Amino acid sequence: FNIERILKAFLPEAIPATFEELKIPLKVTATDYFGHKLAVFAEGDLRSALAASAAIPAMFRPVTRDGRVLIDGGIYNPVPFDLVEEDADIIIAIDVVGAPSDAERKHPTTIDLLYGANQLMMQSIIANKLRQHPPDILIRPAVSKYRVLDFLKIETLLADTVEIKDELKRAVHKAIAEHGGKRGKKAV
Repeated sequence: FNIERILKAFLPEAIPATFEELKIPLKVTATDYFGHKLAVFAEGDLRSALAASAAIPAMFRPVTRDGRVLIDGGIYNPVPFDLVEEDADIIIAIDVVGAPSDAERKHPTTIDLLYGANQLMMQSIIANKLRQHPPDILIRPAVSKYRVLDFLKIETLLADTVEIKDELKRAVHKAIAEHGGKRGKKAV
């Protein structure tokens, strides 16, 4: 699938064309396939950065930007909380990678196996990052039962994860009490 076309069809018109037009600063990650490194975008064309970040191999074609072939940022850095350490007092990481689940399928398809293998790889990267330098708050919503192309089920997903709002609120209050502005930045 062409992820750039899909985003063009589904992103609301209110989403600006460039990072500079955003009211809140944003960093978007992708994986530079031939450069073997993380690509971080914070300026220029927003939609191509979003498309590159979501270009899951074997599902969506890569995005070419600035002469680089870009794929899903999660391949290199699944939960990139480390990119905002210098910008915030309290780091909140939300892991929506999930993991293979047998809740609905006993015999995974080839695509399920490919996506599940990617999830396992990403969870391994996340576990290593958490051992080295964990964020102040880590939230892991129950998203494993959803598949990569289930973005049309967003209302159900949001309803299934509504309890996270209270969990996050409690964690933020606790982190504020514990940290009290140690880094001298703002929460991101």
